[in-house]
Amino acid sequence: MARRLLSEAGLGFADLDAIGFDSGPGTFTGLRIGCGIAQGLGFALDLPLVPVSSLEALAQQSGASLALAAIDARMNEVYCSAYRMVDGDPRPLDPVRVLPPAAALGHLLDCLERGGERADPGGAVAIGDTASRHPELGEALRGRGLRVIDDAWPRADAVAEVAALRFAQGRAVPASEAAPLYVRDKVALDVAEQQRLRQARDSR
Repeated sequence: MARRLLSEAGLGFADLDAIGFDSGPGTFTGLRIGCGIAQGLGFALDLPLVPVSSLEALAQQSGASLALAAIDARMNEVYCSAYRMVDGDPRPLDPVRVLPPAAALGHLLDCLERGGERADPGGAVAIGDTASRHPELGEALRGRGLRVIDDAWPRADAVAEVAALRFAQGRAVPASEAAPLYVRDKVALDVAEQQRLRQARDSR
């Protein structure tokens, strides 16, 4: 598939300088598969890898001066961060966090204020699937005058664009050092936790 894609662009593996990949956050298995494929190509082609955060990619494709990027993390939590665009480069205002929806809303609104968009939220966009997975969060963001893009997932072209920027900044790593971004160590609920979560949902 990679060879076919390069061929369509009139390129081959020999034309590559580095390999960008979505390092997360995201689904545990999906991140490991993506990183493993990137590492395999990196080792085989003797190329460095450029990890790109899922939220960085969302910020890149938002087209906004300030992007509040948030995706559902399951277990009633949200991965979130905010990015100020500087000459087409998404610069983080804060490290990626995993928070309950209410805390994520507070954090994102704080980022909105720190990002200088308090008076004119029209320059900011909230992007990711969180607004559809957690409607109360989406409604609160819209209530602040924000445009919400709730059907967006990190695109390959956005990952590639950010990877090119990071590569130019000297932020590539050897294939042996590439790793997914795990924001939390706990990736599943035990039986009792699942039951408590179902009870909380049913009581709404």
